[in-house]
Amino acid sequence: MKNDRMMKHMTLLLTLGLLLWGAQVQAQDWKDALKKVVTSAADEATGGKLTEVAIVEAWRYTGPGIKFEGENLTSQLGGAAIESTVTKQLVKGYELVGIREGACSFDFAGDGTFTAQLGSHELAGSYTFDASTHELALQVSTGKIPLGTIPGRAYLSGTELQLVFPATKLVELIESLGQKIQALSSVTKLLENYENVYIGFAFSK
Repeated sequence: MKNDRMMKHMTLLLTLGLLLWGAQVQAQDWKDALKKVVTSAADEATGGKLTEVAIVEAWRYTGPGIKFEGENLTSQLGGAAIESTVTKQLVKGYELVGIREGACSFDFAGDGTFTAQLGSHELAGSYTFDASTHELALQVSTGKIPLGTIPGRAYLSGTELQLVFPATKLVELIESLGQKIQALSSVTKLLENYENVYIGFAFSK
């Protein structure tokens, strides 16, 4: 019996060793994934308060952000299937108004104000965040076109912040910076049949 346990223990260690050796190149991916899971769990445990505190920071754009909410399995599976297509279209649309790494940022201050750079455009105003629902409302007070209040959501995932909005609101925001963009219209059309889909931006500190 004792020998059997020892053999099982050795087999388990050997298997783990081989897995770790084979996944050595992807070690950082595992660390990042673990960090995101831990952060999400901590945020849920605090009723969203972790995001409320962490959002007060200077954030720099890293790529498009997409968030599928709700527990509709069909919607989630469909969302996973189209996420790559949506991301590509968002990258195209963003680049047309100058939104790319190094040219897009959001700075949230502890006094409830924010400043943002979207390409060559600058926005400023105030914001409110509801920790229990993750709802973020941006009240834009400067910019070429009056945008009023833009409703969205904010989520912390590891060291990444996602700012996402209903598709139609995001298109309004982006197109207020320039002309009508076909790539974004395609995204809106693509997401018509999906409920609780939010798109926007991903940032790192």
